[in-house]
Amino acid sequence: MKLYEEHKDQRDRFEILAFHDARAKTFEELDGKLEPIIKDKWGGKALPFPILLDPSGDTIKDWGIRAFPTMILIDPEGKLVKGGGEKELEAALKELATQK
Repeated sequence: MKLYEEHKDQRDRFEILAFHDARAKTFEELDGKLEPIIKDKWGGKALPFPILLDPSGDTIKDWGIRAFPTMILIDPEGKLVKGGGEKELEAALKELATQK
């Protein structure tokens, strides 16, 4: 949430997608898994970015995701920029800002 808010002036230059894990096969299952995360980590606020389901696990494997939850940064051309935590995303956003 903080990352999204701090870079709201760059929202036309990136999107963050999140994967929870491959165990959630439906949005109902995902909602149950996200409930404690939203409560504890996000202060009860809805997540500001899309959370994707990957019941087969193929995308998670193809993108090299090894930890959950994982955020993925997508640039304006739709390319994967950097996966990882907020520090990695912050660095990637700073790099995107210098490319304006």
